[in-house]
Amino acid sequence: MHKLNETTPRRNFLTNSVKGSLAFGVGMSAFASLLQSFTFAEDEESGLLLQGAGAITTEAQFRAAIAGPVNTSMMSSQLAATQATNPYAKQFAGFELEETKGMVSILKDMGTTPPPPDAKAQAMMTQMKSATGAAFDKAYITAQLQTHQLLQSLTQGYLASPAPAKTNMMEMHGRHIATLALATIKEHVAITQRLSTVLGS
Repeated sequence: MHKLNETTPRRNFLTNSVKGSLAFGVGMSAFASLLQSFTFAEDEESGLLLQGAGAITTEAQFRAAIAGPVNTSMMSSQLAATQATNPYAKQFAGFELEETKGMVSILKDMGTTPPPPDAKAQAMMTQMKSATGAAFDKAYITAQLQTHQLLQSLTQGYLASPAPAKTNMMEMHGRHIATLALATIKEHVAITQRLSTVLGS
């Protein structure tokens, strides 16, 4: 089993780096128009695949795209931190809650307010709230796996876009932050995949 109780210095570094490097936000209209270019498909290796993530070419677009999934992850982890019964699922929820609270705070400081939960997020929360015991654990970990696969696709799509000029420090810092975030996102995908197997999801 993955060591879930390891220290998280890179998460602290990520939080401090974002606050120090990024300053501009985008509005809800930009977020809505950005999502219109996305479609979803299933990929045999990684599961959920976001097609059109390459439309993210700026750090502001990147922040707008991840705001919703991060907020959804925070809400589900708040619930799981008290209701999860599997010790590994509960431990993961604690780590995820701490991380997403910090990220949502950072996004708001930069002017990127997470949007209200969409229909899929609302349905997921309703399912979790009505479940107990092992069923709750499965629902939570399944939702976390899907959310992190989405975040991975968004981040990889952004990093695959043409690099900005090295003189554009805002965009360069945005890519540095995304690179650091991607390492944690991939770690969480791996953890939730293992937990899904353990829980029989």
